[in-house]
Amino acid sequence: MSAAPPFRAVSDLIREHAGRGPDHPALIDDRQQLSYGALDALMDRVAASLQRDGVRPGEAIAVCGLNSVRYAALFLGALRAGVVVAPLAPSSTPESLASMVADAQARLMFLDAAAPVQALPGHEALPRVSLDGVATGRAFED
Repeated sequence: MSAAPPFRAVSDLIREHAGRGPDHPALIDDRQQLSYGALDALMDRVAASLQRDGVRPGEAIAVCGLNSVRYAALFLGALRAGVVVAPLAPSSTPESLASMVADAQARLMFLDAAAPVQALPGHEALPRVSLDGVATGRAFED
């Protein structure tokens, strides 16, 4: 019986793929495509931005939106920073979202236009970042 390969963090595997094939497509959606090199760089920027904004390893962010390249890059960049990601379904009611955000003790909320967060009861002051430039919040690029 052969030994199982050693555990590897997904962010390390992406960095290795970026080193071997930086121009190879890594993520594709109907609006954008990222190569492994671009994904690796974006993951570093996400991790650094979360650290800049005071999110420490082990703390949580919440993400509510449809599947997209930005959603995946955010998720992976947060993991690279040691941040916990609480993925929230856009089909949830604002009340359910508020409860889940509270349970996660999220420090930031990332969302797109599909998220029903017009009124997150009790979380009006939670900093928000727009994944798509449509949802309310600071721009993802910032």
